[in-house]
Amino acid sequence: MTAKIIVKCIIYNRVLNRFLLVQRCKNDDTGANTWENAGGNIEGKETPEAAVFREIKEETGISDIEIKHIAYVSILEGEMPNLLIVYLCETANDNVKVSFEHQAYIWADEEKCRALLPKAIISDFEKNHVFDMLYK
Repeated sequence: MTAKIIVKCIIYNRVLNRFLLVQRCKNDDTGANTWENAGGNIEGKETPEAAVFREIKEETGISDIEIKHIAYVSILEGEMPNLLIVYLCETANDNVKVSFEHQAYIWADEEKCRALLPKAIISDFEKNHVFDMLYK
């Protein structure tokens, strides 16, 4: 089986005690107007960690990211399955500049994440104890 590898980045701001969510543009072919975590495809011979730094910088303008650990790994089924590697990252920076791929951002607590993110992402967050970060 061949799979495309995608990195996603749960960005936790330790000062705000919130997660960064970005909203896809209204004209996006996949998931227009939906909220998500920053991330994207691994390019060329890039490592997953290098893709994390690049995607976060491209999509949010944040460059002072610390990768803490892999939060979880998931397979997204489709014509060609996608292997999703989800990293937990930390920053103290709250200055966000979204890229052309996104139209808005929010620093969200658990309640706001539950209201904005798709149920599948919330299920993964619950299963992998992502929200626990907010209560340490």
